[in-house]
Amino acid sequence: MAQVSISINGRPYTVACEDGQEPRLRELAAALDEEVSGLASAIGQVGDTRLLVIAGLSLVDRMADLAAELDGQGAPAPSAPAADDGRAEAAEARAEAAERRVAELEAQLAAATDRISSIAASLEDA
Repeated sequence: MAQVSISINGRPYTVACEDGQEPRLRELAAALDEEVSGLASAIGQVGDTRLLVIAGLSLVDRMADLAAELDGQGAPAPSAPAADDGRAEAAEARAEAAERRVAELEAQLAAATDRISSIAASLEDA
């Protein structure tokens, strides 16, 4: 297991991850830090735990919106002509790829949310 040092809202954290996942973890941490920093600017420093919870909820909400948007795009047109079969198949393949990507992102967000909860719990214990 690799150890990665990250910073969220100006606070340093050391997080374990599988070897080779360090760059991805840094990307996720940067995205979370951006989200938390934006919230802190908008609502003030209301505590790390609250900021992390609000950021997590905001990110999950955006993911749900994206998933719903992709679900709507995956529906075939009700009266598509037979000549458009090739385009319809290509669109369906893109929709399936997008759905797989959303599932991957949901899994990554779930892992990040679990980690945020763990960090928040350790902050409360400190």
